[in-house]
Amino acid sequence: MNINGKVRQACSTLIDKLTEPIHIAPMRKFPLVRDLTVDRSKMFDALKRVQAWVPLDGTYDLGPGPRQASEEADLRYTLSTCMTCGCCLEVCPQVSQTTAFIGAAAISQVRLFNSHPTGKMNAADRLHGLMGNGGVGDCGKAGNCVEACPKGIPLTSSIAEMARETTKQALKDFFRRDERKSGGGPA
Repeated sequence: MNINGKVRQACSTLIDKLTEPIHIAPMRKFPLVRDLTVDRSKMFDALKRVQAWVPLDGTYDLGPGPRQASEEADLRYTLSTCMTCGCCLEVCPQVSQTTAFIGAAAISQVRLFNSHPTGKMNAADRLHGLMGNGGVGDCGKAGNCVEACPKGIPLTSSIAEMARETTKQALKDFFRRDERKSGGGPA
């Protein structure tokens, strides 16, 4: 919610550290349900759009996971701490009830799952979810999201990384389409 004009986690905001009088208000970027409750469906729909999960059906033994560099594992852990609280969306000038921008949380989750050894299988699908209207290209790069994140997730670096990856994916798609048109490659 907004506490004294700043988006914060109500559960971890210490009242004795705030200036009085204390003013509380609901988040403004999400539709109001009632009182301080907002409908964050837009954020969850964005996670569905980018398929922010690793599809496993549990019918086969995966065995031990692949070896991972500790730096990659540390980054993935940091990215995985997202609580889907919406603070990053609340402070983003590109997000409103009428815009299609999916926001930093969903973009960062694509980075998380695309960097996962098993999640890489569906990386292109997630990147396609970030391309087009409301995707990563609609980010205005204000950087407010990273400052508002209560978990300290490097959201701006996730946005930059996913912008690069969607550009690479667009080029791959273009050249695959071009190869199909010309009959499959050089003769």
